[in-house]
Amino acid sequence: MTDAMIDHVKQNTAMLEGFLTDAVNSFGRGSVLSKIEALRADSADVDDLSESEAAHAARVLTCLSTLTVLSEDVANLKRVETFPGTQEAITLANAVQQARAKGYSQAEIEDTLNGILASPVFTAHPTEMRRASVVEREYDITKFLSAYERTTRASERKALEEDLFRAVALLFNTRLNRPERITVADEIQNSLGAVRRAILPALVELYGDWNREIELEGELPNVLKLGSWIGGDRDGHPHVDDTTMNFAFHNQAKLVLDFYFQQLDKLDIELTLSEELAPVTDALLELARKSSDTNVHRVDEPYRRAITFIKTRLASTSQAILKIPHPLASPLAGAYETAENFVRDLLIIRDSLIEYGGKRLVGRTLKSTIQIARSCGFHLLSLDMRQNSAVHERVIAELFAQSSELLDYSSLSENERVSALVAELTNDRLLRWPFAKYSDETRRELRIIDAAAEVIRTFGPDAIGAYVVSMAKSVSDILEPLVLLKQAGLVYGGPSPHTMIRVSPLFETIEDLEAAPDIMKRWLGLPAMRSLMGRPAVQEVMLGYSDSNKDGGYTASRWSLHKASSAIKAVCNQKGVALRLFHGRGGSVGRGGGPSFNAIMAQPEGTVGGQIRVTEQGEMIARKFGNKTTAGKTLDSFSAAVFLASLPVKERDAHHVKESEAEAKYGPLMDKLCKASFEAYRALVYDDPHFLDFFRSVTPISEISDLKIGSRPASRTKSGKIEDLRAIPWVFSWSQSRMVLPGFYGFNSAVKALSVDDQTLIDMCNEWDFFEVFLANMEMALAKSDMEMAALYAGMASDPVEAQRIFATIRQEHEEMTALAKRIRKAGTLLSTHEQLRGSIERSHALLQTLNRMQVKLLKKRREGNKHKLVKLAMQLTVNGIASALRNTG
Repeated sequence: MTDAMIDHVKQNTAMLEGFLTDAVNSFGRGSVLSKIEALRADSADVDDLSESEAAHAARVLTCLSTLTVLSEDVANLKRVETFPGTQEAITLANAVQQARAKGYSQAEIEDTLNGILASPVFTAHPTEMRRASVVEREYDITKFLSAYERTTRASERKALEEDLFRAVALLFNTRLNRPERITVADEIQNSLGAVRRAILPALVELYGDWNREIELEGELPNVLKLGSWIGGDRDGHPHVDDTTMNFAFHNQAKLVLDFYFQQLDKLDIELTLSEELAPVTDALLELARKSSDTNVHRVDEPYRRAITFIKTRLASTSQAILKIPHPLASPLAGAYETAENFVRDLLIIRDSLIEYGGKRLVGRTLKSTIQIARSCGFHLLSLDMRQNSAVHERVIAELFAQSSELLDYSSLSENERVSALVAELTNDRLLRWPFAKYSDETRRELRIIDAAAEVIRTFGPDAIGAYVVSMAKSVSDILEPLVLLKQAGLVYGGPSPHTMIRVSPLFETIEDLEAAPDIMKRWLGLPAMRSLMGRPAVQEVMLGYSDSNKDGGYTASRWSLHKASSAIKAVCNQKGVALRLFHGRGGSVGRGGGPSFNAIMAQPEGTVGGQIRVTEQGEMIARKFGNKTTAGKTLDSFSAAVFLASLPVKERDAHHVKESEAEAKYGPLMDKLCKASFEAYRALVYDDPHFLDFFRSVTPISEISDLKIGSRPASRTKSGKIEDLRAIPWVFSWSQSRMVLPGFYGFNSAVKALSVDDQTLIDMCNEWDFFEVFLANMEMALAKSDMEMAALYAGMASDPVEAQRIFATIRQEHEEMTALAKRIRKAGTLLSTHEQLRGSIERSHALLQTLNRMQVKLLKKRREGNKHKLVKLAMQLTVNGIASALRNTG
């Protein structure tokens, strides 16, 4: 961001702060403003405020935090991310041009594009602090501020200033916290709001740009496929079941069908060709003849009559899927059996235009509608199902116990379990018995697989993305859900069984990541299971960034994930199976966050292979996909990275040679650093008997667990152990307390233990993309931490002596790691290679300190017994404000 842009951000922030001040005064809250200024100058204390004043002050500061972020977001709309070392924007079209410049042939480029499946998967983990109403207000402010930036006319600027004041005033008077926990239905609607408002419009524009800018001999393939977990992820979630799955698909279908109607309305306006002037194909005439359109003014306009027929069929489809009468539906035009049939009718229009007018007559509206229909069908988002392996084990044991087998599955060894499960998959019988008395858990699991079967009957097999098995630790963990799916007809048994839903094992802990290659080798070695891979054979494997970090720290997590990717790829290559990796990344560094383009480009050679899925979680959905411009940039950059990382490796490709050589050179050292870092992290977090008490008393984990910010509980069980706490509130708590421990702790200790010299680390950073990205993300965590503020939180400890010892250890690691990062970069500051991010963090520093000081005081009040609802509200609002300023929660 240039100095001029920074000045502009400051001006816009000041303008929005002025509107906020006006709004506070307009609604009779002006008396709190002077006290806020005293808090910001650190000349007053929260204790000087009444409960009401504290709540209003927290609201104003949180709104100010939001407005500062929005000012930066609007400035960044004009900012262009460029390929490293160039001035070229990171777009798929430019990536294709780069490939041509490197000597890739047209055939190689088109083969690579045709093999791409780039899938962002939206999840609803409890990290989104903001209510949907607040997100809408933010969207309005962004929209008006963007328009204000574009216009130079004084009258328009004046009008937009009034719009901005009103939008800021509405934000200030919109409740920022939730009185009740958000439901799964709310999460579904919230995510679909972003799809409706930003993602679908961005896709239309993207496909239009790609069709125009990428020169191909064939058709542009459907590069992107949207996915979701919201409504299908029941791992530790008591409120996700068959009802939520049906609700998700009902609302997804309604949204995408409405989109198709809008696109067809645009085509109806565009395609006014008269057959007296422009001939048409027989197939197009046949569609037109079937139309119920009797308008005399359209008698010579076959395209418009054909579109009317398609709309009628689409209306009948909507009526059949949504079970709601549609005014355009007609019994004379039956529903489309599949989305492919809808696409076929659109292709009739396209082919007729090409035959009698040429390709240039086919407009962006028709092209993008065809491509989105091919990708999204009538289901819009491919919904993943997820469940914990322990649940599958209990359900399968119960099915066996109440079947004719009368098998005590729980007592079997792993080899015996695999044999029993393979036997079930290679025969036609069902374990399920309609007269059995199953537990509530088993009945619930059977209901949801029945719902999945109905979804596939309605929408086709692409509607379900994968069946993800959490905490996969064995081959039987992969086989169990397949046997379960068989009970609903989703897996066909026999000598060569096949499945309608792919099973994706999720390896999460450090131990599981190390064991994953061997598990996959045994799994892929089962002869009877080969048919389950499909044709061509593809195995999806999900890698968990969050739990591996909580389990072993940042360094061990990242290196273990990197090594597991390569090792699993080697196993798949040996077995002749393509690998699709599914990266379970979160928004924060501690959960795999960081720029997606860099992360994909730094993946081990060959592990992308055209197919990659990545989770987009919580608040990152609104941040990265909140408006059409940011959604378009995110999807374009994502697609460009997948394309470049999937090109066939050429001997002359210096980048691949460099990465391979660097990994061979520095991999053994990273193995040692990983081990030493893991030991240092575990010694602090799991082996120190006083650490759990420290964590719970010096971070707002209890208060965060009580926030109504997600439908999922903060912990998998009722245990208070760190092992059972979800990774999201774990990272969230450290972020709020500004220690940000999951993002850096352990690496410096490992470097010291192994006496690694600075020059070696400098060389690693310069020669190896993996290490450069690894360091850049750690720098981000270090920059977002603040040990001065963290010391205030450490002062809340229930055991001050032990807390001081533990905090001193964390602080020393932070200080030494910060100094080490600067030496590696040969820079005087952190994030020297990411000035825009560094500037953003620096601009938020003063406001964050005010919010942190306020939060500490409010936490002390609460813990000393002040249960006043306004004190609780003020504390919750500071959580919101800090999360907003840091741009991530968990």
